Amino acid sequence: MTVRRKFSVCGEIYNIYFKPPIKENFCDLHPAEQLEQRADDTEEKAKVRLATYEEQTKPLLDYYENTERLKKVDGTVDSETIYGQLEKLI
Repeated sequence: MTVRRKFSVCGEIYNIYFKPPIKENFCDLHPAEQLEQRADDTEEKAKVRLATYEEQTKPLLDYYENTERLKKVDGTVDSETIYGQLEKLI
């Protein structure tokens, strides 16, 4: 969460490890414009978001998984494969 950067005009989003811009801290589509870090992408805010997940969201996921009502889809594959997985679940 702390490694995201974006350009506010075009909305392009970068990840400094997995999708870095060509020129550090500058938008590839607008090379004269600097990227921004979202105000909520700081280490402190990330810790709060992760704590909230552990306290509020994870128990719900565990509940639905234990009652066999949670269905999982692999979101790391291409969109057509995801769509096929969703079709099978519905």
